[in-house]
Amino acid sequence: MEQLGRALLETVQKDDPEPFLRALEETEVDPEDAERFLEALRIQREKGRISDETLEAVEDALFKVSESEEREIPEPDPLAEYAGVDRILGTIMTGKEADVLLAERDGEKVALKVYRAHTGYEERHEERVYRLEDGEVRRIERGDAALREFSRLRRAYEAGVRVPKPYDARPGLIVMEYIPGEPLYRAPDLDDPGSVLEDLLDQVVRLAVDAELVHGDLSAFNVLVGDDGVPYIIDLSEAVKVKEPGAFETLRRDVKNLVSFFERKYGVSADVDEVVERVRRGVYGTDRGRR
Repeated sequence: MEQLGRALLETVQKDDPEPFLRALEETEVDPEDAERFLEALRIQREKGRISDETLEAVEDALFKVSESEEREIPEPDPLAEYAGVDRILGTIMTGKEADVLLAERDGEKVALKVYRAHTGYEERHEERVYRLEDGEVRRIERGDAALREFSRLRRAYEAGVRVPKPYDARPGLIVMEYIPGEPLYRAPDLDDPGSVLEDLLDQVVRLAVDAELVHGDLSAFNVLVGDDGVPYIIDLSEAVKVKEPGAFETLRRDVKNLVSFFERKYGVSADVDEVVERVRRGVYGTDRGRR
């Protein structure tokens, strides 16, 4: 601002807009400062120290700068505001019921899972904002798919299952760790597919035994292979408790889906029955828990 102040003084002394206009090209000025400069020049015009032409030339230049500054201010993004993030960067993937977006929060990238049926914008006016505090989700609204999935995701993460770390939840939306990578079905060829399959099946067992959950929709579409080649289980929206009726049939289907994919694409396999039995022993300790 000091440079513009000196240029303004020179413009008044010479009754010539050029000193100020040259300085304006090299210096950023916000709308409030622009208005102050204009007010100073109007006073000088009233005192007869500058001409109408000089005042008009400076007014036009400052008006263009102010107009440009206003255009550069982005419109508030209601989704970013609702999610508690700084801005939405783009779309990671789309699904039947939800989209996963890339966002930025406090200088770090995060992933947003936004359920299409209910984004929950209207809940803001009722102060229904949900945030993870002291390990609990406050004021969980029954029946909301995002909050149900968030609860399952947190349960899996705390049990040591390799899933994205859950951060926050609101009705219709989950904020979680962003993991760069690709879904398994379109990931580049794996260096050691047998080890990846074994790792994934270990995660399935841990999910069932330690988190007491069965994924319910596990396939190559719901496994994310990170850029470092490490697989993550994603999308727990269909997860069920392992001791629910029919859970072991669901588990068998999940395991078979994974094994079948690796058989088709990589020619490696695993014993589906053995994996299911590992879970049964881990959950019940004996064969009495057969379903």
